[in-house]
Amino acid sequence: MAITYSDQEIAELIQERKVLPDDWRNKLLSPKNKSQELFVTGDNGNEFRIIARQNNSRPLDFSVILTVLVPLSNRNFRLLRYNGSTNPHTNRIESEEVSGFHIHFATERYQQRGQKEEAYAEQTERYSDFDGALQCLIDDANFEEPPQLQAQLF
Repeated sequence: MAITYSDQEIAELIQERKVLPDDWRNKLLSPKNKSQELFVTGDNGNEFRIIARQNNSRPLDFSVILTVLVPLSNRNFRLLRYNGSTNPHTNRIESEEVSGFHIHFATERYQQRGQKEEAYAEQTERYSDFDGALQCLIDDANFEEPPQLQAQLF
């Protein structure tokens, strides 16, 4: 199967600086049973999208996803996915089950095997709810507050 991004390219995309718009919190926090989306252009010109979904009746059933638009296509490549604790996941290559809160990572080897790019996951204790998962994604993927909001913090 063709590889869209190597592990090195995936790491570079995740670490590309991304400045959040002023209203990012209002657009993403507590989406309640529907998906919310936020588009952000990185410093290198890549188009990123955060997708946030939370089940209204099961608050621990959620996903916070970071994608990048593949150039010259309409395809979004999933770089990271932060999931709630309601559905266990199996890493097929390693034949291991991951339960509880977990983070999915895009990998070259899962692409090579024809799996979803972010089919590999690791259990985490870094968050315990939707808002915590969103903050982990913001921290992990080199997002920054808008300059005017940074100035207000000091």
